[in-house]
Amino acid sequence: MVTALLAACTENVEPAPEAIVPLDPIDLLVRASLDLRGARPSVAELEAVEADPEQLEATIETFYADPRFATRVADLFAEVFLTRTESYLVSFAAYDIDEFVFADVLRSVGDEPLRVVGQVAANDLPITDLVTADWTMANEMLAAMWPLDYPAGETGWKQVHYTDGRPAAGILASNALWWRYQSTESNANRKRANTASRIFLCNDYLVRPIEFDRNINLLDEAAVDDALRSDPGCLNCHTSLDPLAAYFFGFWWYENGSSEIAQYHPSRERNWETYLGTPPAYYGTPGSSLADLGTSIAADNRFPECMVQHVTELLLRRDVELLDADRLTEHRDALIDGGLTLSSLFRSVIASPEYRAATDDGLPGTQVPLKMVTPALLGSQVEDLTGFAWKNLEGGDLLQTDAMGFLTLAGGADGVYAVEHATAPNTTLVLVQERLAEAAADYVVKADADDPSHPRLFSKVTFTETPETGAAAMTAQIQELHFRLFGNRVAADGPEVESNLALWSDLYAVDADPIAAWAGVLSALFRDPDFLFY
Repeated sequence: MVTALLAACTENVEPAPEAIVPLDPIDLLVRASLDLRGARPSVAELEAVEADPEQLEATIETFYADPRFATRVADLFAEVFLTRTESYLVSFAAYDIDEFVFADVLRSVGDEPLRVVGQVAANDLPITDLVTADWTMANEMLAAMWPLDYPAGETGWKQVHYTDGRPAAGILASNALWWRYQSTESNANRKRANTASRIFLCNDYLVRPIEFDRNINLLDEAAVDDALRSDPGCLNCHTSLDPLAAYFFGFWWYENGSSEIAQYHPSRERNWETYLGTPPAYYGTPGSSLADLGTSIAADNRFPECMVQHVTELLLRRDVELLDADRLTEHRDALIDGGLTLSSLFRSVIASPEYRAATDDGLPGTQVPLKMVTPALLGSQVEDLTGFAWKNLEGGDLLQTDAMGFLTLAGGADGVYAVEHATAPNTTLVLVQERLAEAAADYVVKADADDPSHPRLFSKVTFTETPETGAAAMTAQIQELHFRLFGNRVAADGPEVESNLALWSDLYAVDADPIAAWAGVLSALFRDPDFLFY
């Protein structure tokens, strides 16, 4: 093997990568459905693809028109924007918010830019709208705090406009982004400039190698300011970063009180003269307003390339590498040919061999490992299957908050301390999964027993059977559960049926309650690793 590699290097010829083993059509259907809709395929969809694998592509195509596609895009991009957090440095005292819904208010704030991305994706709008649109997304909670033309008396997320005269710059003009990424006087919006660069250009100044004069007294503000304008090591970044920072002074607040921080301040746009000393510009091209910045980003070739990188990494659940270069070029071409719509980019990535790979053989750039569901994805697939949403008494989603729930315990990202979702289970995640499985199983079994005419999961039994009186019906029910939950056909005399019937019998022996026994079996299935990974 070593000899062959040395020979290949000597001849300057790269060894051919191993062939990618594709997913089974049913497994691919499950993966695409979870990624695009946040739910597992229906029995009808599974049966259609099982009977005719040629139906796979047409079935996946229907997912883009599903109302849940926008929500999934928002959930995916949460790891890019990191605005879903409960650590905003903002005073909410003037808003008279009930403590029991406070977590939902924070979630609504963090969702503003993510809902914009979802709206752009679901309506096939060009990605340039992300940085140039004159609208945003808001619900009734945000409308109660911010200057928006939200329809009076309505609820839910809607496309609306700010009414305080801020420039049309898409997400760049959103309150949520700059509530999340604030600035000190000495920082002078440089953090915000880097945030915009990281999100929309995939150019993070903070990961650049820096070499500068170690003798600079970092406690001397004048010395630091002089170094930023004269030290070659500092100029490497600040020559382009500071002019970007100058665009954001309309979001310059003197206090964190609500009336101050909810508004955009056009009169402060020239505060760069006081705090920064550098006029607005985009890599050498002068500008004046935030709208100019949005237009410049929209025209930058790095912008679509960055969106390609984000979507590829989010769907493959790994960082892109050098070996991905050709594939990224294909995705970029698909994005451009598709009118810069995110759906065209999603189609390209999902059609790629890397996304459709069956296993991870350790070869970089060619395989995708099994992906673990995020808390949002775990909750959405359980709710779709059972109708059970894990909420507190005030309606807050327990899987989406740490203040009153289990977000980081379930492996989620809180936007500040944990900036990526967990990719492998840990003790707390397994405990959260267990409690969710028990609650959801109990809910759906009782609901199906109470209303057998509209069953969600239990259509083969009447909850009166035992292995002695109704073994055939119970076997059929277990087979159907495996097919619905995992997309797997299990044999009537197979080990899955045998073990599930044995578990049912053990649980039934406790208090002779068939409903409780079925709830126990279902909770065990919900805790199966195949329900956590896809």
